[in-house]
Amino acid sequence: MIQGAIFDADGTLLDSMGMWDTVGTRYLASLGIPARPGLREILFPMSLSQCAAYLQEAYRLPQSCLAIEAGINETIRTFYCQEVVAKPGAKAFLEALRAWGVAITLATATDRAVITAGLERTGLLPLLDGLFTCGDLGVDKRTPEIFQTAQAAMGTPLEATWVFEDAVHAARTAYGAGYRVAGVADPYSDQAALRQTCHLYLPDLTDFPGFFAQAARI
Repeated sequence: MIQGAIFDADGTLLDSMGMWDTVGTRYLASLGIPARPGLREILFPMSLSQCAAYLQEAYRLPQSCLAIEAGINETIRTFYCQEVVAKPGAKAFLEALRAWGVAITLATATDRAVITAGLERTGLLPLLDGLFTCGDLGVDKRTPEIFQTAQAAMGTPLEATWVFEDAVHAARTAYGAGYRVAGVADPYSDQAALRQTCHLYLPDLTDFPGFFAQAARI
């Protein structure tokens, strides 16, 4: 039924998407500078280097772009080390999977050092059998390589491997590659699209018996 589970981190196991939504505001606040309205919408489509260049020009920062990038990265690192929390039910859900002998890996687009700090802080790291990042593999979740790498490490059959995702694009990739997919609700993703994309939709991770019973029928 389910022999392997591949989890996303941000928005799935960790309640962290709000930080990514406000990282520019957080960085400016660390400099004592209030952000103007609409900063999130401006920065959202930009790369880190583009964000740094924009902030330098728009807010007339004396720091170099490289220094601003480093400052943004430090803002992110501080959040994962000191503030991030697990989503409700996440730890118990992983523990229940392990009790059933299910292998568990993590597949994330977040930097390895940063996500490891967050998983250590929340007590989730010891529950994982492996951790894979897009950065390490040189891929993103618009292609299935990271899921396939995690599956290969677990040695589980495709049809018995579930992917847990909050992001619609990643869920679509996993679904298209033949995995069973559980969408995990998060306010920062399109919930209607997530429901349509996944085999199962989980409002949260607090009902493991409910998930297990439904998964057995798929």
